[in-house]
Amino acid sequence: MDDRPTRTSRRSVLASAGAALAATAGCLGSTDSDDEQPSAYTTPAAAEFDGVVDSQWLESNLDDVHLLDARDEEAFSEGRIPGAYHFPDSEMLDSYAEETSDGFEVSPEAIAWTLSEAGIEPDDDVVVYGAESNLWETYAIYTLNALGHEGQVSLLDGGFTVWDAAGGETVSEAPEAQEATYEPELDTGVVATREFVADNVDEDGAAIPILDMRSPEEYWGVDERGDLSRFGHVTGATNLNFVQSIDDEAGRLRSPEELETLWIDDAGISPDETAVAYCQTAIRASVGWFVLDQLGWEDVRNYEGSWADWGTLSEDNGYYYTSGEDTGTVVDTFA
Repeated sequence: MDDRPTRTSRRSVLASAGAALAATAGCLGSTDSDDEQPSAYTTPAAAEFDGVVDSQWLESNLDDVHLLDARDEEAFSEGRIPGAYHFPDSEMLDSYAEETSDGFEVSPEAIAWTLSEAGIEPDDDVVVYGAESNLWETYAIYTLNALGHEGQVSLLDGGFTVWDAAGGETVSEAPEAQEATYEPELDTGVVATREFVADNVDEDGAAIPILDMRSPEEYWGVDERGDLSRFGHVTGATNLNFVQSIDDEAGRLRSPEELETLWIDDAGISPDETAVAYCQTAIRASVGWFVLDQLGWEDVRNYEGSWADWGTLSEDNGYYYTSGEDTGTVVDTFA
């Protein structure tokens, strides 16, 4: 993709600062400061990955980035990190793109307006945070990448919960609307359309790694969600429940070593392969998209329609699926 070198160079600049801070303070449990700060104040993912920062890094760089808060409206109103604007987990995030009978269609105007109101322009560096490290934050990051955002878009590992527990400054008054101009230039290279998936799947399997980020029960078609005509998984897809990439106890991403074990060793996929992640509505799948991007995949895509789209289609038209308990491959390293 034409814009990837620009984003990579920006990631490297931010990452070097984060790595230096992490090296000074150490990772989890390695310094006396851990007696005063929550365990995820510094995180292994922030020390290693270009698109991940922790609360320690943010405290030192707060004036150099724009902040988007992906929590619900009530939580945002009760307290936010200074400078943060609301980026809601609502229709604005999950309906900017859709699969239609005429193909993939995008309507980014609402998101562009929200970013303009937050004072964000396409080349600004942005940090997205939620309550912890979870799916809505990664979906927001994926969305900005799909809009062609040129600046670095990073995840605050541990989220607002860690920032607040560490005594970070918070404010409750509503932020003032800004007057920036956001002109999106779509980067569909991070998006897998239904036709892209169909072109890489036949009745015998998948030509590229297709990662199903739902529960095994959804993958098998036992847990039926939505008003769909069929349930199961894309033929040839491997199941890897998104929650395995998150350390729930610490409220952060798993360590880079654990993520490599999960995705490369146990799932058996390689960074030189094009990979597609999907779930029910592309939101859980964004965790897989984000993790693979941080692990070095040059071509990883999120199937925007996901099973809510694939489950309405027909094998007669080349949209193959498999169902039944214990079918396919389930990776359960951290289940």
